[in-house]
Amino acid sequence: MAVLLAAGGGVYAAVGGDDGGKNPTASPTTTTPSHARTQDPTPGPTTGDGDNTGGRGSGESDPNDQRRAGEAKVLYQKPAPEVSKSNLEVPGFWAMTGYVVKAVENKIVAYNDEGGSKWTLSLPKAVCAAPTSTTGGKVVVAYEGHGKDACSQLALIDLNKGVKLWDHPAPESDAIGGGYTNVGMAQSGDLVGMAWFGGSAVIKVSDGKEVSSEKPSSGCSIDGYAGGKVLLRAYSCTNGTAKVQQLAPGGSIKWTYTVRKGFKVSNIFSSSPAVVALIDQDRRSGGILALSDEGRERSTLALGKQSYQPECGTDIVGTDMGNCEGVAVSADTFYLPTEMTQDHGLGSTSEIHAFDLTTGKRKWAVKAAERLLLPLNMDGENLIAYEKPSYTAPGRIVRIGPNGGKPKTLLRLPQATQKAERDFYSATHTYRNGNFYIATNRITGTDTTAENLLMAFGR
Repeated sequence: MAVLLAAGGGVYAAVGGDDGGKNPTASPTTTTPSHARTQDPTPGPTTGDGDNTGGRGSGESDPNDQRRAGEAKVLYQKPAPEVSKSNLEVPGFWAMTGYVVKAVENKIVAYNDEGGSKWTLSLPKAVCAAPTSTTGGKVVVAYEGHGKDACSQLALIDLNKGVKLWDHPAPESDAIGGGYTNVGMAQSGDLVGMAWFGGSAVIKVSDGKEVSSEKPSSGCSIDGYAGGKVLLRAYSCTNGTAKVQQLAPGGSIKWTYTVRKGFKVSNIFSSSPAVVALIDQDRRSGGILALSDEGRERSTLALGKQSYQPECGTDIVGTDMGNCEGVAVSADTFYLPTEMTQDHGLGSTSEIHAFDLTTGKRKWAVKAAERLLLPLNMDGENLIAYEKPSYTAPGRIVRIGPNGGKPKTLLRLPQATQKAERDFYSATHTYRNGNFYIATNRITGTDTTAENLLMAFGR
């Protein structure tokens, strides 16, 4: 099997045998290097209102003036602000009811679906890591603390009110030199798992205190966490062994799955049901596994020789286990996008493949011509997917039924914003309550044309 995982602006290939993952063969991988963390902006936490311009500067035209019949409405288009350096990571995006929240350096801003600012919160320094999941409208973020590139200060943010509820240093690092670099975070219930280069911790959302969960044995370390319905963690050891564990709500270990020797977890696509990808020490694929709620192997996905391309960001160290876009899961099905391939008579095409989590076998495939087709999320038994824009046509949001079949268009994005939609270097894509949002994960600061921070579309 061949699995392609997009890494920032490029992809890396992890290749194994086509025998169900039992006897993987090898092919080397390449990666796109990550960029440094943000620099310290001006400190001083404040709250207040932002602009209400709907995201257009003085003299800019409204793309809705060029809206064609059947196209979605542009709710707003927010330009990227000036930032302290180029190639700046800007983690932190959450879609709430009627508004979204985006972090950029030391500012966290909520935007109404009409485009105006709902609230703005300032932190002393730049946000450098954040989970994708929230708990009751609250999320723990990490921002820069003392020391160069130290992502070591934590704050609980109420995303409903735009206020900071507590602010604490991260638990003491056990890394050599005490650094907090390449931090990955995942949140579930009252727990937040943190992993960084050389260290890890679990803290409570409610008060920020560290939870005394089981520590790995000597020669082993936590590789990362994935959140959502439950909190999973993956760890590996220098002797070639590795495990996946689910943490109970109080922080104890609920179950442990032992990965076959020589492999470890590279990505956790879903925490519940658990779906994980494996790699060996040379970053060659060991397949994709589905695990049961009790931590037993449910199936190995029959990927065959097909190449797949979920978008998993740039994470050379591997601490951000749950950062993949372009995958979706229901109780019994896992959805993966293929890479673009040449199809005789159709030009370039991509597909979404649906896999039965109990048997591991492929159930169906849906094809799109001339564009990458990415799963987004589930809507009941239906799959919501994003047909990314081509060089000539804008994207679409489609719904695919539980048995596959022809996708039904929910939103046809405007031709007027096709270039802006395509020009995001790296972005988070979210569909909720009939609206579609694109939020940048990185401000490059190098383009001659203006970059966008956020775009929102609706009916």
